[in-house]
Amino acid sequence: MIKLPSYIHFVQPGLMTSVQDLGRFGLAEYGIPYSGAMDRYAVAQVNFILRNPKDAAVLEMSGIGPEMVFEHETRIVFAGADTEVYLNQKPVKYGQIVDIKPDDHVLVKKIKKGQWAYMGIQGGFETETVAESKSWFEGITPRTRVHKGETICYLSEAERYYHPVETKAKIRSDWFRISKIKVYPGPEWDLLPQLLHNRILNKAFRISDMIDRMAYQLEEKISHELDPILTSPVYPGTVQLTPSGKLIVLMRDGQVTGGYPRILQVENASLNVLSQKTPKEKITFTLIS
Repeated sequence: MIKLPSYIHFVQPGLMTSVQDLGRFGLAEYGIPYSGAMDRYAVAQVNFILRNPKDAAVLEMSGIGPEMVFEHETRIVFAGADTEVYLNQKPVKYGQIVDIKPDDHVLVKKIKKGQWAYMGIQGGFETETVAESKSWFEGITPRTRVHKGETICYLSEAERYYHPVETKAKIRSDWFRISKIKVYPGPEWDLLPQLLHNRILNKAFRISDMIDRMAYQLEEKISHELDPILTSPVYPGTVQLTPSGKLIVLMRDGQVTGGYPRILQVENASLNVLSQKTPKEKITFTLIS
């Protein structure tokens, strides 16, 4: 059957709306970040429910969401942050398949709890692939975020549809509300005295207002006497300790090398949880031996 390119038209783009998948890898030596969805668990949820490939591209949103009009039939699912969504002015349930018809209007009004919301679409989005990834990133892909009046392509065809499932998916919208973030010791962890080990692991840290796709900063400071290190590899989830005592957790668009001591490394599942934290929420670090 012929595939029909169809488009979502953005009446309003939202604040931080972009296309993301699981990221691009193997390019760190060229200074190119991994990128990809901030919350991979949410991406796995929407793609599993839609029976998409696990790395199918999704729409990532934060803050105020977009207002969209669909050209042709498809199916969509929302997960991640608990979000207020309307289809033709009727509420859409979290984590459930929504059948879309031509000219349907979807409004992502606001995020009620969490930081990043995701909309999966049947078959994934058909945007430019660069280095085996559709994740948008400045300087790598033609676009970095959606703007008013723009469109994003998806494919509409009968072969993409499956028979309706007999049961509706039930996924939790509060799984990320836990405060304990699991971490491994970083390369410079043992350079800190035991007193600071105890202080870091027993202290509650608040998420600061300084959060984006590159990094999350924590408000409380840890006084120390560590010297800067030679520029060394860092990864999403690397916790850096700055000379001023600030803790910075690198996220999906974070740089690939850094000169601050790498005291902790956030475990993968906990990085998804951390990504959904909003300013002033508190977290604690739990060390994985």
